[in-house]
Amino acid sequence: MKALKALLSLVMLATILAACGQQTTPTATPIPVEISLRAEPEALAVGSTTLIVRVTDLSGTPIDGAVLQVHGDMDHEGMAPIDREVNESVSGDYRVPFEWSMGGGWIVTVTARLPNDGGEVSERFDVFVEAISSESIINRPTSTSVSAINIAYQPDHDPVKYGDAVVMISLTDPDGAPITDAGVTVTGDMGHTGMMPSSGTGEHVGGGQYRVPLRWTMVGEWIVTVSVTLSDGSYIEQVFTQQVVIE
Repeated sequence: MKALKALLSLVMLATILAACGQQTTPTATPIPVEISLRAEPEALAVGSTTLIVRVTDLSGTPIDGAVLQVHGDMDHEGMAPIDREVNESVSGDYRVPFEWSMGGGWIVTVTARLPNDGGEVSERFDVFVEAISSESIINRPTSTSVSAINIAYQPDHDPVKYGDAVVMISLTDPDGAPITDAGVTVTGDMGHTGMMPSSGTGEHVGGGQYRVPLRWTMVGEWIVTVSVTLSDGSYIEQVFTQQVVIE
């Protein structure tokens, strides 16, 4: 009988311990905070900007030491989202380098992981970018050719895919001899307003071939302008069209 009582006691103890083991540690409840967003410069122009995220408690006291995830996405498909993370602040102000890559409606979501296990809070902001970049091909005057050379354009893939890429530019004189000492710039732009252009500078890799890094930031048809400055200071531009697809 004593052995049976001892066995039952052990079973009850094991049951209690198992029940205790199933208890979960309570998760941190986010403290009430306020998140505000502004930009420098204040005008929302296509191109580089700085977002200033201010984090305070409900009494207005700044909260430093948080980790911020800032996610920017357009309100339509076809554009790559932009993600930034910052953890440095001054008096509750977190400065976030950002870039509006296209005009139109944007959704900016700020997620703050609060210090001292204060939990995680998120805030969504709807903004509209309507300015045209001064670097856009739309705002550049058409140049005039002052030197007869041959320009060949070749992308690194066929079809050309959205994202980082390389294009090769081949330069030869009218007799077919390679031009090895030119300055080459390639600028890609969409055929409509509000799009940040993508540009790259060529590096001569031999035989009149120039390697130019680019980034295709949207699917669709691009206008690609190859600008060449020759050693005597003269220049020429030639325009190509490029279709970009999503992988």
